[in-house]
Amino acid sequence: MKLSRHLRSRGTLVLLAFLASNAMSSAATAAYPERPIRLVVPYGPGGTGDVIARVLARKLGDSLGEPIVVENKPGAAGSIGTVNVARSPADGYTLLLAYTSEMVINPIVQKGIGYSIDKDFTPIALAGSTPLLLVASQKTGAKTLDAFVETAKANPGLLSFASAGPGSPAHIAGALLAREAGIEMLHIPYKGGSQAVADTAAGVTNVYFSGMPPAMPLVRDGRLVALGVAAKQSSPALPSAPALAARYPKLDLAGWFGVFAPAGVPSDVLALLHREIEAALQSADVKQTLAAQGVETTAMSSAEFSAFVQQEKKKYAALIETLGITGND
Repeated sequence: MKLSRHLRSRGTLVLLAFLASNAMSSAATAAYPERPIRLVVPYGPGGTGDVIARVLARKLGDSLGEPIVVENKPGAAGSIGTVNVARSPADGYTLLLAYTSEMVINPIVQKGIGYSIDKDFTPIALAGSTPLLLVASQKTGAKTLDAFVETAKANPGLLSFASAGPGSPAHIAGALLAREAGIEMLHIPYKGGSQAVADTAAGVTNVYFSGMPPAMPLVRDGRLVALGVAAKQSSPALPSAPALAARYPKLDLAGWFGVFAPAGVPSDVLALLHREIEAALQSADVKQTLAAQGVETTAMSSAEFSAFVQQEKKKYAALIETLGITGND
């Protein structure tokens, strides 16, 4: 009898401890956020991801009542900033604004990358997508894709294409264009998109598959020629650039950005972040601002976004294998 009472008493204490723990967790979540949130962009300022992060940070900070501090941590094709977030506390106060490269390409082409997408991160929301814009230097002399391909065929291996680094979406798109068009081009990798687009405008390289936000101002002021977008349809932000997939169907390569948290963030915090991020991205002013930059915002649940990331991993793994791309190219 005494043993039975002891077990019942012990069970009651365990239950009370469990309920108290849940109550404290709920209270902590109700108070979240209580201080600024760090949003890491694993590239330098001025690129597409940086543009999206800063537009989102302003709107999200207003709705959450705490500042969202955008922190640029460039290096190693985005891996330095990504590893930094993976090793941060899983408390919801450090988030990552990641590109296709960090989430699906780098783990395939880079050895010893230092993080696992599936083990170290939780996808929260799709932040935006933009078709890659093929731009050419004025010095190339080509005003259309056909003219560029003809020039490349007449000068095999002499024309170059820039990328934001080995294995980046721009690298994959350039190699895919060469394969589909039957031309030879020299790959010139950079440490980020900002320098790649600047050097293409200066004529150091001939063409570059850029995100739309950093390239469009240079197209509009005449320093770059837009040869087309890697999509099935032209972008409303730059309707004069034809859809490259109409000519080469495999050139349908949108770059996308997503918000990720370190694995282990409480589910209530993740749910709140997803709800507030989606509300910010779907607000009329944010959609209009990003659309003018060529960035499309598509609403997805967290589960849908997670499934989308897995689909992209398979897609790019197949492309990388077909093109024979490595992190050393």
